Amino acid sequence: MSNTAIKFLFSFSMMLLFSTVEAQSYHAVSGSPYAGVTAMYNNPASTANAAYKWDLTILSSQITFSNSLFVVNQTSLLKYDSSVMQFTNGLRSRYQHTTVDINLFNCRYAIDKNKAVAFALRGRTYNFIKTAPFYYTDTISTTESFLHANKIVDYLEGYTTNSGWIEADFNYSQVLQQNESSRLTGGITIGYMRGISGAHANVQRLSYSEQSNNNQLYYLLTGGAVTAEYSQNYDLTDSSKSIGSNVKSFIKNTLPALNFNIGIEYLFRKQNEYDKAPLSATNYDWKIGVSIMDIGTNKFNPSTSSFSARNPNMNVSDTGLLNKLQNVGSVKELRDSLANVFTTIDSISKQFTIANPTRLIISVDKNLGHHFYINGELSVNFFSTQPQARLKTRELNLLTITPRWETNFWGTYLPIQYNTQGQLWVGGAVKMGPLLLGFHSLDFYKAFKVGTQTFNGGFYFVLNIHPFDNKIKEAECPPF
Repeated sequence: MSNTAIKFLFSFSMMLLFSTVEAQSYHAVSGSPYAGVTAMYNNPASTANAAYKWDLTILSSQITFSNSLFVVNQTSLLKYDSSVMQFTNGLRSRYQHTTVDINLFNCRYAIDKNKAVAFALRGRTYNFIKTAPFYYTDTISTTESFLHANKIVDYLEGYTTNSGWIEADFNYSQVLQQNESSRLTGGITIGYMRGISGAHANVQRLSYSEQSNNNQLYYLLTGGAVTAEYSQNYDLTDSSKSIGSNVKSFIKNTLPALNFNIGIEYLFRKQNEYDKAPLSATNYDWKIGVSIMDIGTNKFNPSTSSFSARNPNMNVSDTGLLNKLQNVGSVKELRDSLANVFTTIDSISKQFTIANPTRLIISVDKNLGHHFYINGELSVNFFSTQPQARLKTRELNLLTITPRWETNFWGTYLPIQYNTQGQLWVGGAVKMGPLLLGFHSLDFYKAFKVGTQTFNGGFYFVLNIHPFDNKIKEAECPPF
């Protein structure tokens, strides 16, 4: 049972992860005047403080993976034919959080020296799995041994949530006030979204009792509830139709929504008699930014297979339950199989929503001179992903410190993250002209060694150019 359960959880989470071709900040360039369009993903006011008149991000992408749910033994990225997957050992709560985003042909343009606009096309997905504490060791090999070992917990419980959407963003920022030594900018980004993938499942307080018959142990359900729901557009795909036709149908049957981002950014420098140059996007001493990101929710129509089951039949044993679930391949088949396990099964027809990862971001960037900088960023989520009153997503970012050395062409970065899961990651990134390549954790090299893979960290890349005008723009002091 345990191996089957692990494979089911892993397969389900991977399905959610790749259910849409689509986040999170690009840590290396946080606070950088050379960040281009990606700067607005941390603070909408940043686009007015960019170094160039034009920025065009041809392609950028990012994946972040935080996992304590499972490990894969005897494997590497190059050798996986003998891999063995299992839950992590011990009595503990387990989680798996994954965020992915893809950005295509995003553009920023400085209207003049005090105003800028930007347009972005993005695909994003957030995926979460979390369980209540349960016990597991690699010596557990059957359903009975798993249930026997977990008599020490009051119940089994867990949930998974997926939200994926495509988004078109329009950004506007401008200088609000400026003098020779300081500059205050404000910005707003409005996003038009289509929620293309929504799903969640929840197992609540599943309890059981141990029974004996002729010295043979078996287990009976005594309580619990199960909910499974996903967006209706998954039911509209047809294997007899072309990929293009299915994609068109999939996206057409989605619901629109809006996403809002607001922020301010304050730059200042200490004037001296040896340097009379006015404050610009690149010669500040300090840059402080405050923003509220991703205010909004995605809406989804539920599939007709979505259901909620409660009040288990007390006569169903663990063996009987496994027999009923053995050939389940869809949510509809799961619902049909559970019809004899729970006395009450209700259809779910009400539209459901999943909140975006609304958060407060505070960023402080210090110019140390000679192209050296250090950036500190605090990201505070407005809510957790625990499915209580409504479904929610959140970012993994919490506190990031990033020393960097960069010019307009070259850059090296050392982001150090402490995330919401209590993990400390030391990452790295390099910029070589238009290309930025980075890793959230430099432990990525272990993925090429055969051994135990824990799947934590992630990577990002940005391909950004400056067409039409490659000169760094300088700020002027408006008459405020």
